[in-house]
Amino acid sequence: MSCGLSPESALSVSKKVQLKNPTKPDSVLNFFKNHGFSQTQIRKIVERMPKLLLCKAEKTLLPKIQFFYSRGIPSSDLSVVLSSNPSVLGSNIDNCIIPNFNSFKDFTRCDDSEVFLAYKDCSNILTCNFQSIVAPNVAVLREHGVPDPNIMTELVRNPIKFTLNHDKFRRTVEEVDKLGFNPFKYNFLGALQVLLQTSKSTWERKLNVFKEWGWSDEDFVIAFEKFPNCMMYSEHKISKAMNFFVNTMDWKSSFVAHRPIVLSYSLGKRVIPRYSVLQVLLSKGFIKKPVNDSFLICSEKEFLARFVTPYGDLHLLKLYKEKMSLEN
Repeated sequence: MSCGLSPESALSVSKKVQLKNPTKPDSVLNFFKNHGFSQTQIRKIVERMPKLLLCKAEKTLLPKIQFFYSRGIPSSDLSVVLSSNPSVLGSNIDNCIIPNFNSFKDFTRCDDSEVFLAYKDCSNILTCNFQSIVAPNVAVLREHGVPDPNIMTELVRNPIKFTLNHDKFRRTVEEVDKLGFNPFKYNFLGALQVLLQTSKSTWERKLNVFKEWGWSDEDFVIAFEKFPNCMMYSEHKISKAMNFFVNTMDWKSSFVAHRPIVLSYSLGKRVIPRYSVLQVLLSKGFIKKPVNDSFLICSEKEFLARFVTPYGDLHLLKLYKEKMSLEN
């Protein structure tokens, strides 16, 4: 019984639920189709939650869809979010979805659409008890002096961190505090995000990569305080970037540590194309050797205006685009 699914999907679903007749499954599939879900989106939902095929669509699914409609969530957003994270469709509307939706909205004072988008990244926002999971972790941040506006912004943008084990969350907040981060600055929460997501072994491996490229302990502290996300990149990306900055661009390792934001830039789409343009200008004597990172930090529009457009006869725009296509 394929229920309109591909043979592969039907086989996968059949291993998880027993479909004795097509009546309920067909009504569920038609329900999603009638509410604007594409065949691909329906397949994703069924593969993730095959038990939905056994429910009564009008009784189980319709109230939830109607609730989100009542909160101004358009069907286009509804289909995208629910197909990527359908767990809320298996939760109770009255005892779980509505109270958690309202709690999150009241707590953060954000729009209904922002609540729904937060759920997209973290199903616990609507499927688990908000007051017992999220509120205690928020309280820890308040205890350490993190301003409410910063907490609420982060809760909407990155809700998953607030649903982690409370003891681990508290220990990590204390660790960020001991590292000397100012709770009034937003990078306190940035450092918290990194430490929560990075295991001790991964942390040590990445730290060793930086040390292999010449960073001292002091260099690392400076870089991490300025840009905590420098520890979110893979060891390969870190090493490849440091290699280009140090060996090709002839920057000192400590120079990168004081400007760690450059590690976030794509070598292929930003660093190499821009550096290639500057090399031509240097060879022609139009500029002196750059000693800072301004040509990397400036916007695309500003870079073109400063280093490409004034030298039209050098065909720099063609070179710039060619380098970007080669490195992608």
